[in-house]
Amino acid sequence: MPSMVSHLFFKLANEKDSELEACEYLDMFAKKCGFAAETIDEMRLAFIEGLINAKEHAPKDIPDGSKRDIHVALTYAEDLIQIQIRDFGKGFDPTVVEKPDIRKKLKSSHKRGWGLMLMERLMDGSEISSFPPSGTLIHMVKKRLAAATPTEVDTMREHKRIERLKYILSSFIDLSSFLCQSKNLQAGLRSMLRILLGTLGVSRGAIYTFENANESLDCLVDIKLRANARLPQVKIPQKLFEKLSIKEDGEVTDIIRNEITAFKETFKEGEIEHIYVLRTDNQNQGLLILGSRFRKEEEEMFDNELLTTISRNISSAINTYRLMQNLRDANEALDRRVNELDSVREASQTISSELEIENLPFTVEGIFRSIMNIQKFSMAIFDPTENRYNICQNNRGLPPTLDLWSSPVSQHVIQKMEPLYVPDVKREERFAFTRARNYASESFAVIPIIVQDEVLGLVNLSDKDGNGQLSARDFELAQLLCSQLGIAIKNANLYKRGITDGLTRLYTNHYFKMRLSQEISRVRRVKSPLSIVMAGIDNLESLLEKHGQGFKDAVLVKVGSLIKRIIRFNDLPCRYEGDKFSIILPDTTIEGAMTAAEKVLENIRSMIIKHQETEEKVQVTLALVQFKINMTIGQFIETGEKLLLAAQKEGGDRIAADSQN
Repeated sequence: MPSMVSHLFFKLANEKDSELEACEYLDMFAKKCGFAAETIDEMRLAFIEGLINAKEHAPKDIPDGSKRDIHVALTYAEDLIQIQIRDFGKGFDPTVVEKPDIRKKLKSSHKRGWGLMLMERLMDGSEISSFPPSGTLIHMVKKRLAAATPTEVDTMREHKRIERLKYILSSFIDLSSFLCQSKNLQAGLRSMLRILLGTLGVSRGAIYTFENANESLDCLVDIKLRANARLPQVKIPQKLFEKLSIKEDGEVTDIIRNEITAFKETFKEGEIEHIYVLRTDNQNQGLLILGSRFRKEEEEMFDNELLTTISRNISSAINTYRLMQNLRDANEALDRRVNELDSVREASQTISSELEIENLPFTVEGIFRSIMNIQKFSMAIFDPTENRYNICQNNRGLPPTLDLWSSPVSQHVIQKMEPLYVPDVKREERFAFTRARNYASESFAVIPIIVQDEVLGLVNLSDKDGNGQLSARDFELAQLLCSQLGIAIKNANLYKRGITDGLTRLYTNHYFKMRLSQEISRVRRVKSPLSIVMAGIDNLESLLEKHGQGFKDAVLVKVGSLIKRIIRFNDLPCRYEGDKFSIILPDTTIEGAMTAAEKVLENIRSMIIKHQETEEKVQVTLALVQFKINMTIGQFIETGEKLLLAAQKEGGDRIAADSQN
């Protein structure tokens, strides 16, 4: 006799896999009401579709939790089970949904309508009432059949099997299409497993995927088996791969249990009923693991032919996803490479157009910041006249010159003439990184700029924006960008030779006036400060008379070299005329100019000029002027000349600053 339980109501949380829990309630209720297993299986298929439909339409982002839940009512009376599924979403019109055909289904990724048709075919009655915008009610009815003959039972089972296969096949076609378009393999396989478990009346299961790189099984999907928590990964012996490859049918339960002790030790007796290998073209993709059924008291065997077919569909989905992912990765890599080459081409044009050696490092820094998001950049350029590497000053507090004795990394790169990439300074044993605490990241790169076996400069990169770490791919791109710098430095040096004084290697008077005019235009545009220093050697004529032209030339060379060494990289030292020098100081106030002038004067006072067997000290006077917006270039220079002349008449060996600043 059927149970006296006639009504069951529950709220189903709109969470992943919650329909499987609801199926257990349906199985229990229908069993107590005297329904046959085949009839329960049919109800379950329709029930799952109804729940999936309700979960899709139920609101997910409202504060009222009760509105997000699905209301389910099961009622038994007069040999009928009535199922009501209510959601509180926007609702829809079921009459406008096209009922699909399985042949069309094989050629299309369109799913809408399949679940509605399934509910109609498997149930004795179904009705959908929608109440936009307050939700939808699905009402289904199933009649309890009288005892059937063996022939009728066989016919019913075959009918159930065909409908179940159609249902699973249609759903898997949808999910395979989803996997082709999505980057989420786990979500697609979870949906496949959830449909499979609900259709078969299985309470729990999992999917493990083979990872050939480390010869392991990784738990990718876990539904109520807690496999991901208890056994997330397990190593696979090589001999097991060979056994699985020659196994013709899908089930490999005994093989797995005998060969992998971790499975036997982790899962209790009865937790895992069957294990099927997922394989495509003799290539193992993973394992399908099925737990016990809802109705544990029944001895009905799994349909191995059906499960083998389903396993192959899951395997095909995994293989398709991996192929599509490989294709996506290849396309992304190609797009990334094209973008990088475009960036390198544009960077090459920008670098090639920069002829000012002083501006080149700032141009390059801007390129690395925009293309690679580099936060810590430095560049050193070799000065053949001084036989040293000058470091571009970019507000990082770096020394003006590169001391190779205290920088073994730079020394190594210059000697080997090879770029250096250090992904983690903690694991690098060749060098001691005394400045590592000054960086946010633990990776850096040093790249030499080489032309005809000559290291013209060094580029140092670290602290990428975001996670701060430089990757191996960043290193490759940086080398591409730096490959454009060699010719640019050569061209800038050639250009510099055309605008520099042959004796002192400082810029000429003509270039001084041309650049000063450009800087004045920039000041008028961006309102930044600009100063100049005019310097004269006070006792040069007396030294000429005393020691001759050779000694005079030595004085000019030494003083010019000292000035160039003391000032910043982007300051412009020039030989103004005869015994006079001038220095352009961009972005510098009169106070900043005073600091630079004091360093020059202090060093010259302590300097001794040696030429052949003669030693002498020299004396210089410096005049400082800050540009005022109403000045012309002529007035700017004339102010400096007058200040210098007046200071020299007063005895020289001093600094005179424009009092009007």
